[in-house]
Amino acid sequence: MLLFVKREELILVPKTQWWPALALIVAGLLLHVVGYLVQQTRVSTVAFFIGLYGLAGLVWGPRWLKATFFPFFLFAFCVPIATLSEKITFPLRLLATRITVSLAQSALGIDVLQNGTSIWEPSGRYQYEVAAACSGLRSLTAIFALATIYGFIEFKRNWQRVTIIASAFPLAVIGNVVRLLTIIVAAETFGQPAGNYVHENFWFSLLPYVPPMIGLMTLGYWLGRGRAHNIAVLEAKPV
Repeated sequence: MLLFVKREELILVPKTQWWPALALIVAGLLLHVVGYLVQQTRVSTVAFFIGLYGLAGLVWGPRWLKATFFPFFLFAFCVPIATLSEKITFPLRLLATRITVSLAQSALGIDVLQNGTSIWEPSGRYQYEVAAACSGLRSLTAIFALATIYGFIEFKRNWQRVTIIASAFPLAVIGNVVRLLTIIVAAETFGQPAGNYVHENFWFSLLPYVPPMIGLMTLGYWLGRGRAHNIAVLEAKPV
């Protein structure tokens, strides 16, 4: 998609065969062999993208590689992390559970208790387990990818890009906490079936993405994009 967006810029890039790119192709082949020997799919996936990047450089040259580095970097989000997910999801589950219970007790006045990654009402009216699927890893990956794209497309300074990308983690956690709180509020008000409905409903499953989107747009405005746009509009007006 980014290559399509930058198509006019890429058409103007001088193109020439560049034989040193063979080093990238060879590196990709060797890495794939290593991935095959150790039976690690993610290693072979990385090797494929390295080889593809090297092949593009061989055909179109170093300037093409420089112009397409960021779109190729985004392929990192295609690397599977299934065997590593538990090491990531459990801390996320625990963090989301702690924040949710704390906010429910202090801000909403809902009497709920925490037992590890479980949230339950003392009288037993409802109980929920923040399972691995509810850890927020998928939303974190999506928000991190969107923040990376947004940062590199809309901002030129590295500190702005780093700030946008770094905001992905807290914003994703906030989005997941909002969804968990919505489930608890529904269960507290109408019983566990209502909480189950919120948990399983498709539209409510999109809720974790709403606060991050608002947060990214707001942060982007604060970082100067909105102010720069307003200045440009004022300068364009005739005196």
